[in-house]
Amino acid sequence: MKRHLLTILFLFLGTALLAQSPVTNVTIKGIVVDSAANKPMDFVTVALQDINTKLPVKSTLTKTDGSFEITAKKGQYNMVLAFMGYANKIIPLDSTLASINLGSIRFSATSKQLNEVQITGVKPLMKQEVDRISYDVQADPESKIVTALDMMRKVPMVSVDGEDNIKLRGSGSYKILINGKESALMTRNPSDVLRAMPGTNIVKIEVITTPPAKYDAEGLAGIINIITQKNGDEGYNMAFNTGYNSVWGYRGNVSATVKQGKFGFNGYAGANKRPEISNPFYNSTYFTNPAPVASIVQNGRQYNSRKSAYANADLSFEADSLNLITASFNYYNGDRTDRNEQFTEARNSSNDLTTKYTAFNRGTGDFNGTDVGINYQLGFKRSKEQLLTVSYKYSRADDKVFNDITSNQELNYSVPDYRQYNKSGSKEHTTQLDYVHPFKNITIEGGGKIINRSNISNFYTDTLATIGEYNTDATQVNNFNYKQDVYGVYNSYTIKLTKWTFKGGLRYERTVIDDGATTAKSAIDQNYANLVPSLSVQRT
Repeated sequence: MKRHLLTILFLFLGTALLAQSPVTNVTIKGIVVDSAANKPMDFVTVALQDINTKLPVKSTLTKTDGSFEITAKKGQYNMVLAFMGYANKIIPLDSTLASINLGSIRFSATSKQLNEVQITGVKPLMKQEVDRISYDVQADPESKIVTALDMMRKVPMVSVDGEDNIKLRGSGSYKILINGKESALMTRNPSDVLRAMPGTNIVKIEVITTPPAKYDAEGLAGIINIITQKNGDEGYNMAFNTGYNSVWGYRGNVSATVKQGKFGFNGYAGANKRPEISNPFYNSTYFTNPAPVASIVQNGRQYNSRKSAYANADLSFEADSLNLITASFNYYNGDRTDRNEQFTEARNSSNDLTTKYTAFNRGTGDFNGTDVGINYQLGFKRSKEQLLTVSYKYSRADDKVFNDITSNQELNYSVPDYRQYNKSGSKEHTTQLDYVHPFKNITIEGGGKIINRSNISNFYTDTLATIGEYNTDATQVNNFNYKQDVYGVYNSYTIKLTKWTFKGGLRYERTVIDDGATTAKSAIDQNYANLVPSLSVQRT
């Protein structure tokens, strides 16, 4: 009897251990090579496709040297390669292996590429046009489980560092648009919104490497254009998404679409909250010329917390097949709280303590951004691509910053406690007219834009006079008013030949600036003009 009990016990333990064993992953790598040119191919879509469902479970792009590496849970997969103008290539994989090196994979071009996409169920993640590349977020299976910021990490030429700062081709000089227009959601800190937004909200992400003449001439490294979902199916649809990150905290998002006859609504809203986190710091500085201070040591701890909320709504009324009226609303709010405790001591060349104090900095920030727009689009029976669009948008942003600095004055430190206040804001009116006229091989675009901007900034410092009483320091007051009007016109041409595409244009801008500084600084009142050409060439 005891033997049977022991046998059953060991079988149970063995089954439990097998059930708790970790799921084995499989890693596949290789290099994709053009079969005709015998050269590595970059930006080729590499997808793991489930044999049974025929759906991709994970995708990636090849690097500039044609290499790729993709890791997923072990299963029965085919490897599928997809690229515009090339026949999708299917490679069966051995499901018993944990590591697969496919070596050099030859990839062939074909004119039947579209049919191949329908058969395999895998679409290319990236599409290259004459002046931009686009990443198809909906074709990436991971878009259903990750955030919009995670999808941004996968876009070619876009990088996101460890602190979630977004850069385009290594530069911070770029502009993020929503559906081709500037938005309050991206004004202050786009990472906050994209971190809380699910990837399913986005259709595709465009990287405009050579901004055409239609866009403002502001010396940018490029433009990131995020195209969001706008489902046109009749009826109602709603989705909710939430998540938690150990670093950035909680997030939630709700999206909804409504289509009833000629009326349509599409919107989403979300929020993100990061609980307070703290980080210690330590700095020591030693001077080669030690008089009067030879060394300074600073250490302490920094605390910060963040929360943000955003909302977007789009309304449409399609009067008939040629007349469309749309309206949009965007809102963003971000709050932050910071605390900083810093201990400082200074010593002379004899290592004698000369200064010693502890400073405390408590700060808050509150930012609000809103924009409202309306657009009228007129179509023409001649061609569905012939369009006349008139747009107006009003934008407003307000920012409040407060810092309270106090100290324990222990040795030779007599700086009084003080408080700093800064209230800034901006208003902008934008009116735009665009016209597109297509011919057989040539498309002509033209239009104009007027931007009226006004900015204010009111800063002052209150210094502690007696216990509990602060007085404003007249030398630490700065009130600033700034107005800028921009008038622009543009004209561009796109020529499509059999294997070549050319897109060129010219933009003229006239800028009027009125700098109304109310301090002793000299005011600026200047006007200037820019003439900006653009040219893009693509061979397919």
